[in-house]
Amino acid sequence: MGTTPLEDHADDAARTLARAVGAIVARLRGERNWSLEDLADEAGRHRTHIGLVERGERHLSVAAAFRLAQALGLPLSDLIKLAEAQVAGTNAPVHYPPRVSPTGASRGITATRSVTGLDEEWIPSAIESTYATLDRIDEQLVNTGTRPLAEVVELANLSAIIGNLLRSALHGNSGGVYESNAPHQFPDLVSRRGTSQNLEIKVALEGNMPKGHLPKPGAHLLCRYVLADRDGSYTRGERGNVVWIWEVRLGELFEDDFNVSNTPGDSGKTAVIGAAAFYRLTCVYYDERFRPIAKPRAGHN
Repeated sequence: MGTTPLEDHADDAARTLARAVGAIVARLRGERNWSLEDLADEAGRHRTHIGLVERGERHLSVAAAFRLAQALGLPLSDLIKLAEAQVAGTNAPVHYPPRVSPTGASRGITATRSVTGLDEEWIPSAIESTYATLDRIDEQLVNTGTRPLAEVVELANLSAIIGNLLRSALHGNSGGVYESNAPHQFPDLVSRRGTSQNLEIKVALEGNMPKGHLPKPGAHLLCRYVLADRDGSYTRGERGNVVWIWEVRLGELFEDDFNVSNTPGDSGKTAVIGAAAFYRLTCVYYDERFRPIAKPRAGHN
């Protein structure tokens, strides 16, 4: 029995979409500067098969498409949407490639283990998880015609958002060692094992000292970030619209390590961590690409 014109049209549409999926896979692979071998290793597929798919000479099964999408860092539904947009000739939705911490950014292994009982990959993995969440937020904003998050919230609020996302990521990547406390509760991370200490998290922009409303002695994880471009380009003194964490310090702070003020305009007291105390803590993460200060300070080797 022959096919009907409607069935033929459906088959043509399916083949067109399948070729578009292959073209999108090729584009995303190129954006990541991956070879066919790189993608094949990530997806558990043979490079020859992927090459045929990218050229439209072979079509993917749902399972294979899922594995390729996963390797490229996006849901299968997003891969299909990108292909559908290409077929329709409309603007494809923005999808940012995953951001990774540079090799060598993690340091202070002894301090990380002594304070948290976790290994040196805990903080970089949490930073990458934080980046992924921020990028998903930006994708949604940009795809609906809104500016990125860093352009629509005040910097103080942005720092608070980063702190909350980082707290959640540190909890999620701790393997049950830490539990995230309720918002506005001290400390931010509650230890569930005797080998780790409770942690308070503070975040500051560029070279500023982290601060809070009250001195909170105890173990702290202090994070500083800059706003650079999406591709990671950064010029000291200039700001982009993408959050990049450049420094994390870990260690214990005491009551007299905070400079407390109650000046007009402050919402109550402000407790700023003193510079000497800040640099006394061990630097456990340092991405030198984004250093906003002229010279490295203690622990930046």
